[in-house]
Amino acid sequence: MILNPVRVYRRWRRAQQEALDEAQMLRRRHGATALDAARAKLAREDLSSWGRRVLQETVKVLEKA
Repeated sequence: MILNPVRVYRRWRRAQQEALDEAQMLRRRHGATALDAARAKLAREDLSSWGRRVLQETVKVLEKA
């Protein structure tokens, strides 16, 4: 399988941007408990692989803050 590095980079950047947007929304909605809310969302079983990836990045963003 041949991976296009430009496509991989764009998907990575898109996941990063969506994670930042999700973190911002969770901070607005939940305030100090945003990290707990993100972990609760990540524990859901009905997430797509993309949604799981974005939420994993969101948790990383919130942990750094």
